[in-house]
Amino acid sequence: MARRSNALLAAKVGGRHVGEMIAGLLAARTNRVDGPELIADIGCGTGRPARTLARRFPRAEILAIDASAPMLREARTHLRHHLAEDAHRISYLQADFHRLPLGEANCQAAVAAFCLYHTPHPTKAVAEIARTLVIGGTAILVTKSADSYHELDELLAATGLDPHATTRPSLYASASSTVLPAQVATALTVESVISDHHVFCFRDARHLAAYLSTVPKYELAAPLRSDPQALSGELRRRRGNGPLLTTSTITYVIARRSP
Repeated sequence: MARRSNALLAAKVGGRHVGEMIAGLLAARTNRVDGPELIADIGCGTGRPARTLARRFPRAEILAIDASAPMLREARTHLRHHLAEDAHRISYLQADFHRLPLGEANCQAAVAAFCLYHTPHPTKAVAEIARTLVIGGTAILVTKSADSYHELDELLAATGLDPHATTRPSLYASASSTVLPAQVATALTVESVISDHHVFCFRDARHLAAYLSTVPKYELAAPLRSDPQALSGELRRRRGNGPLLTTSTITYVIARRSP
């Protein structure tokens, strides 16, 4: 997932900075001058949103939560490198977001970016996030449209590298842009929904292969699935070495825990 995220971020050419968007939305909804005291970053991944939150809210404690121990190690390394003396404000917790080991009403704010579509039961995760928020606490939940990066599906189908790529379910279907607001509303009061169009340009076959080889929905031939260099060569042979544009709609659901 870290390799996938890095390849995608390197391709981004359009769309607002996700971490800055989250921090700005949270800042606009906090009642404290210096921001929330405790922010839970649920599904923290490599730690990029946590880094932005720590910089935007210099007095807040950030709880970086992820089910994956390797991702938490990646986040710890990333945050220690980028935050230096502020890294002590970050705590790390390996946990399943269906069963967060946090007390009732612990957090003033919670962020869940690009993680809720990894569960077939997003409403259970949303209910657990709601439980950890204080009354009036804010949740920022971020997802993608179900048709995100469909141009890559079309590329693999057209080249014959994965003829059925366009017929498989979206990785984001269980909590996509169209369904997440209603899912959040089962446990929280939705205040607003914001969508932002993102554009990505994969510069050449090597860049495409670095991303495509990490996507679990694709069924590539065995030699290509585990070897980005071999996949890059096959992409050059079948479509050339030119760039490819792809798109995604990023959706922010802003919600509060009501009394």
